[in-house]
Amino acid sequence: MPGNLSYIKNEPILLFLNGSQLPFSRFYHDNIVALCYFTEKIIDDRAAAEDIASECFIKLLDHAGDFENGLKARSFLYVSANNAAIDHLRMQKRHKASHIAISYLQHRTEADIERDFIRAEALQSIYREIERLPGKSRQVIFMSLIEDRSLDEISDTLGMAYKTVQHYKTQGLKSLRATLLKKQHLPVALLTAVAHLLSRHH
Repeated sequence: MPGNLSYIKNEPILLFLNGSQLPFSRFYHDNIVALCYFTEKIIDDRAAAEDIASECFIKLLDHAGDFENGLKARSFLYVSANNAAIDHLRMQKRHKASHIAISYLQHRTEADIERDFIRAEALQSIYREIERLPGKSRQVIFMSLIEDRSLDEISDTLGMAYKTVQHYKTQGLKSLRATLLKKQHLPVALLTAVAHLLSRHH
């Protein structure tokens, strides 16, 4: 899993101001993929995004007990990741595009971050369901949706015929749509984001 924090030996517990408690490992598992995705979309560097995500979780532990609830803790993660991504781009300073990106990110509103946060959570929901797919479909869908690879790239990597990869992708997407869009307990905004992400891969 990206951003693995297995070196934390004792199980930390997140304590919220409303009196509830949550095992850190569960909170980490529920949010790490989305946070990595969110960060990678800003800096376009998967390895660096995973490092930033891990650092944000460490920072979260340093502030354990400061949050009203889990939603506030997640907001802290995304704001921290957004700021760390800006710092990362500023240090890179590779070309003019980086300066343009930094200028844009510095002026993003909370609504902008919230929109990307919802998109990342949608991907997290999709990721959870991908893990439940049968072997070959799981591989193909993961590489297509999560890694954003083309059918040709997947075919070459897995040593499968193009038509076979296309079949697994079609069946996998059909299963994901049927499962995810029936989850009525998910917020409407999240379901909408899930539907949009899946519609891009048909």
